[in-house]
Amino acid sequence: MTEHAQHSPHTESGHGEHHGPHIASVANYLTIFAALLVLTAVTVWVATVDLGLFNTVVAMAIASVKAILVILYFMHLKFSPGQTKLAAAAAIFWLLILLIITFFDYIGRTWQDNPPGW
Repeated sequence: MTEHAQHSPHTESGHGEHHGPHIASVANYLTIFAALLVLTAVTVWVATVDLGLFNTVVAMAIASVKAILVILYFMHLKFSPGQTKLAAAAAIFWLLILLIITFFDYIGRTWQDNPPGW
């Protein structure tokens, strides 16, 4: 075998399987997993505490942090190229626009306070 063939990225079967370097370590994955478990426990605990109007706000904040951790580490967005990060940011921006429009539509409905015929 020639020196070039020994260092070829192709395997003996002819498939060009190229596995890039592992960017995140197993310890990193376990740390993120532990953080997700802790945040889940905090969510369960907060559900038992009466925070009044802030129950939903705190639950959504914890859920947002968990979603960010999953997106950044388990979906590898943290280590992705800039165009992928831009696409994800655009998707989140568009989601926020839709949520804001939905919120203003909901609070702008006056018929919910006094339904017709009541």
